[in-house]
Amino acid sequence: MKKILYVIMGLILVLVPIKGLALSADFSGYYCDSKEDLGDGTFQMVCHIVVNSSEEVSNITGTLILKNVTLKSIRTYDDWTSNNGLALNVSFTAREGHVGTYTVADLVYVGSLSDEECEASFMPDNISYEEPQNYVCMIVDDVYYGEDGSVVSLEEYYEQCCNYTCTVIEDEYYFDSQGNSVTYEEMMEDCSETDITVDPNEPIENPQTGINYGYIMLPIGIISIIVIIKVAKKNTKIYKI
Repeated sequence: MKKILYVIMGLILVLVPIKGLALSADFSGYYCDSKEDLGDGTFQMVCHIVVNSSEEVSNITGTLILKNVTLKSIRTYDDWTSNNGLALNVSFTAREGHVGTYTVADLVYVGSLSDEECEASFMPDNISYEEPQNYVCMIVDDVYYGEDGSVVSLEEYYEQCCNYTCTVIEDEYYFDSQGNSVTYEEMMEDCSETDITVDPNEPIENPQTGINYGYIMLPIGIISIIVIIKVAKKNTKIYKI
């Protein structure tokens, strides 16, 4: 009898499309909204991770089981942060412990309307409370934390934590005199009266004249090469006499 019951439960989990799994007591539900027709033969669907706990929770991990759908994006609530991007092994942490019923994240999926069987399930692995780590202006496991301890991009990390002014980093990020990340043109305009630093240890003097010396040196170099060639030819003729 038990074997038959296990088989029936397994078939329910596998065959029922677009249904949230029955989760543990710490969850009030993982559920999905109806498909939204995007008008191009595809659909979008939003699923929600909701927790109901009488004890503090600051850490949630789990595994996504997907069939004929792709995870497009993750939207988190309050101080919850998604740590693993769009990987199937999802991880969420909060800076503080949460108690009660609350939504942790919305998971946005896309798929084809022509697919009859779709699945977007979430299997929780761990729901616990861990002493929040206050990472301020730190890089931990290739994750960048800003001035308030939240996860930020590399550009935001430079802007908030490195105090770069009139500086070019990796020939990709440009900072004005106030330390704001700007375009190259905006940096050049704002820093016209200031030395521009390409490498923090190697400042480059700004000529402050508006003259591009590169364009001046180029014809000078060409003329020099022509003169050298002519002298060399002349000397060659002399030696042949």
